[in-house]
Amino acid sequence: MRCQHLGGAALLLALGLGGCGQGAGGPVISTPTAQFHDYIGAREREQGRAGQQALLADGSAGRGDYEAAVSGLRACLARGGVTLVNHGWNPVNHQRMSLWYESPSMPDDEVAAYGDQCHAAHVADVELRYAEQHPPRMSGALLATTRPCLSAAGIATTGHETSLSELLEATDRKKDVLACVTGGVTKLYPDKSFIVS
Repeated sequence: MRCQHLGGAALLLALGLGGCGQGAGGPVISTPTAQFHDYIGAREREQGRAGQQALLADGSAGRGDYEAAVSGLRACLARGGVTLVNHGWNPVNHQRMSLWYESPSMPDDEVAAYGDQCHAAHVADVELRYAEQHPPRMSGALLATTRPCLSAAGIATTGHETSLSELLEATDRKKDVLACVTGGVTKLYPDKSFIVS
C-alpha cells in the first residue's frame, strides 16, 4: 500500500511515511533493497510521464486530470499484480487522494516500492500541480466535528477558518488542534486512512 509524503509538522493517522506500506503489524517502510529494484521498467516510466505531460499541457491540473492520472496508476499497479485501494479525497485538505497498495503475493516492502515507482511515473507531477493550484480546504463535516473539540479544549477560533493551516494559525496549541482534527477523522471515517497534515 502507499502512504503519502508529509511535511515537517504532520501528524499521522494510522499511516507511515512516504515509501511505505501497511502490513498486518502496522506501517511498513520499503527497504533499500526494494527501493532500488526497478519494478516497472523504462517503457512504463516513459508512458506514465508522457501521460502526465499530456494532462498538464494546458498548464493546469483539475480534479479530472488528477483522477485520470490515478487511473494510469491503477493500470500500472495491476500489471504487477498490485491492487490500488483508493479511499478518495483527503477530507483534511482535499488536495490529494488517499492511495494504498495491496498484493497478497508480494512482500510489503516490495509492494510499497512498486507502488512508489508507479506513482512517480503516473501521478506525482499531476498531484503536485493540483496541490499548488488548489488551496487546502477541510470538508465541512470535518470542520463541524472539529470545532466543538477545539472549544472544549479552550481554543477559540473565528468560525471563518476553512483549512487545517488556518486552524493552526489561530493558536499556539498546535498539538491540541491536530488531536481534535485527528479525532474528527477517526469519528467520521473509521474505516479509512487519511493523513492529517
